Amino acid sequence: MLAKIDDFLFDLNKNDIESIQHQLSLTWNRQTRLGNHQYTQREGSWEESLSFSGKLLMQSVNALKEFEDLVKTAKPVRLTLGTGESYEVTINSLDRTKKSFLKDGKYRSQEYSISLQRYFK
Repeated sequence: MLAKIDDFLFDLNKNDIESIQHQLSLTWNRQTRLGNHQYTQREGSWEESLSFSGKLLMQSVNALKEFEDLVKTAKPVRLTLGTGESYEVTINSLDRTKKSFLKDGKYRSQEYSISLQRYFK
């Protein structure tokens, strides 16, 4: 298991994750002062976000359908990584790109990207 979002499992065999990105952001307030360096002060707390990207081939192109239904619930969910880290997150977006079309209109591969935001109660 590389990651689990709610009950949806992301594994190397089922839906190939190519990368996991973890971002930590801080907000700074800067004020210009005459004859001196600017004054800098941190505002609030940090923001933490994660994103996944991967590629699905032939047999597993429909694997994200259940996950898409989870995204539409628009509720915080539990993210557990294979390293043991566990967070409550909101799913901000699910982007899917279908590629390698066949004559009947079906596609052979699908790339996806999932954007998550850490959720604090």
